[in-house]
Amino acid sequence: MTAPRAPRQAVIDAVATLRTAVGTGGTTAPTPGGLAVDTHTQAGPDRRDRRLLVDVLLAVGGCVLDLVAFSTLVAGTLPGWLIGYAVVGFAALLWRRRFPRTVFAILWLHTLYASTFTDTYGPVVGIAIAVFTVAELCSARTALGALVLTLIPIGVIAAAESAGVAPALAVSAAVASFTILSMVDVGAWALGRWSRAHRAELALAQEQRRAEAARAVAAERVAIARDLHDVVSHSVGVMTLQAAGARTVLAAGKAERATQALTDIEDAGGRAMVELRRMLDILRAPGAEEPGDRRAHPTLGDLEALVDEVRASGVPARMAVVGQPRELRASSELAIYRVVQEALTNVLKHAGPGTPTVVELQWSDAGLTVQVSNTAPTGRGSGSGSGYGLIGLRERMESVGGTLTTAAEPDGGFRVTATVPRES
Repeated sequence: MTAPRAPRQAVIDAVATLRTAVGTGGTTAPTPGGLAVDTHTQAGPDRRDRRLLVDVLLAVGGCVLDLVAFSTLVAGTLPGWLIGYAVVGFAALLWRRRFPRTVFAILWLHTLYASTFTDTYGPVVGIAIAVFTVAELCSARTALGALVLTLIPIGVIAAAESAGVAPALAVSAAVASFTILSMVDVGAWALGRWSRAHRAELALAQEQRRAEAARAVAAERVAIARDLHDVVSHSVGVMTLQAAGARTVLAAGKAERATQALTDIEDAGGRAMVELRRMLDILRAPGAEEPGDRRAHPTLGDLEALVDEVRASGVPARMAVVGQPRELRASSELAIYRVVQEALTNVLKHAGPGTPTVVELQWSDAGLTVQVSNTAPTGRGSGSGSGYGLIGLRERMESVGGTLTTAAEPDGGFRVTATVPRES
């Protein structure tokens, strides 16, 4: 019994065919028994169609290569039933992604039968593709077992090779044939294991990107929550004091001043609603505002209006600027604005109307230092705070490379100091 020769070029072509298959697989998910099933088979119809097309082309190309290189088809002596036998065997490759071990078993029996009971066809390519698939989709133990099993049909083919040559060359022919065919299967197995490792790395990288995106979303939500706290606490503090003032002047019969206080309450509530609506729109429309995009947020240029608003609420606040203003990042300007807003809100809450307050901006080459200080309380505040405001502001300042400190003054007043470097 003489099996067809295994030309070197045919072996190279077989390995090249396997290489083209490496880039066509999808990520895999392990299942019980060590089997990993292609998760992309459950993706969209287009992806499934592409994978089916790839498997069809691989089966057809592998079958043609196998018959041309490892049978007597070219010589015209291959029975027609063997061609059908080869086609049926390679058709099993259409299910290789879903049932890699079963398809390998079919191709292994297909190869063993043809190489044992025929002398015109010794399949090589089909089992190589099957062992590649098992190595890519199954556990290391299963893949190694499949590789070992391929040595049996390879040995049969090598024995058939040695039977067709002179006795003096029989051993050399058997060793050469066994070595070459073993290299094909070992190469296919190695490519499969490499593909599996590569896909695992890609999956890990994707998971890391998803985790980073989740952290970015969480950080942005924290920033939005801080903004909500700043807006609500400041606006509610202003409205509370204005309402108290309106009640007082109404009791005194000063309707004109009460009207102005109510107008201020309306304005403060309107501004709060505008900011709340903008932030809620951002939350409802993902991507509408990228993390770090603060173009719609307050800047240092809005501090004067903030101080005026507090002054209208009964706090004699004033603003002073020392040094030459310099450009800061939008995130740094927002952080400074929120510090001043929270500090003034605390004056309204805890010190009460009539408490002199100074907002001082000190510019230098190193950056900006902002101090908000008030003297001893001259009135009674509207309530106690939770302490979350200053904690959130400290974290906000740290996020832009700055610092925040607070201290009680010897005369009973309070001082908030924030610094931000120019490069932040």
